[in-house]
Formats: sequence, structure tokens, C-alpha cells
Amino acid sequence: MSALRSLLLLLLPLCPGPGPGPGSEAKVTRSCAETRQVLGARGYSLNLIPPALISGEHLRVCPQEYTCCSSETEQRLIRETEATFRGLVEDSGSFLVHTLAARHRKFDDNPDPGGCPSLCAGPGDWKKCGQRSA
Repeated sequence: MSALRSLLLLLLPLCPGPGPGPGSEAKVTRSCAETRQVLGARGYSLNLIPPALISGEHLRVCPQEYTCCSSETEQRLIRETEATFRGLVEDSGSFLVHTLAARHRKFDDNPDPGGCPSLCAGPGDWKKCGQRSA
């Protein structure tokens, strides 16, 4: 969950606020210095980040108003987000797979011979029951 929180904190500087309107002239001319600093620290090339707000109507994920997000920056953010999401899912899925595998092994070692109680001599003796060929 902290990875998603850090991603949201990364995206906040890309959303400078409302576009042009009464009293918002200062916001339109606002620079992208803060965004450039944050993304530069994360290894982004400063050539990918515009120095001032640009129209984002061509973007799919970043704000489509005035933004500091270019198409290249958006693509890199998408790739990083997908990698983070995959990592989180794999971590959670790995725990589930290991848990199920451990329970499966435990069941194989101590089966309940409910299907053929008279034929199975004890736990693990599945040959007589015809349940296992090995």
C-alpha cells in the first residue's frame, strides 16, 4: 500500500490545479520546477519534463488540463506503475501459492481415508485405496 501512496505523491506535482479562469492567471504561468526536481531525483531526464505548464489534452492518464506531464513522462509513469502493481500482486500471490502448497503437502501426508476406510491401513497408504498410483 505504501508503494501506491508514494506513486500518488509522485503524481500530485503533475496536477497544478484548475486551468485558466477568473483570478488564476498566476497558475497558468506557474513553472514545473517542483515537478522537474521530484522526477529528476527519481532518474527522469529533465528533457522529458516541460519547464512550464502545457496543455494535456493529448494525455490519457495525466491531467488533461494544464500539466507538467509530457507524453514521454506519462508513458514512463505507466510502465513504473504497472511494474509496481505486478510486484504487489506477485508478493501477495506468492504467499497464497506457498500457503496452498503447504496445505496440499500436509493433506498428502495425513489423508482422511473417508472414501475407503476398510482398505486403507493408515495415513499415507493410498495404494490400497486406488487413489494413488505411486
